[in-house]
Amino acid sequence: MSEIIEKIGERIVELRKKKGLSQQQFAYEADMERTYLNHIEKGRKNISIATLEKITTGLGVSFATFFGIETFSADALQNS
Repeated sequence: MSEIIEKIGERIVELRKKKGLSQQQFAYEADMERTYLNHIEKGRKNISIATLEKITTGLGVSFATFFGIETFSADALQNS
């Protein structure tokens, strides 16, 4: 998959762990199957904006916070 999809997955894991949630707990919070969440976190799924909205809502963060400069800048994407 593409680099951006992998970065999105990594960011979900980072924020989920920061909240102290397991995949199962967070999947429940975000109203999705744990196996689907696992595929997203591993960068194996290209998700829709609607799914990303469920994820950011479950994490309690805005899109702006989710797509922080440090994580998604052109330099960060090129250097990963």
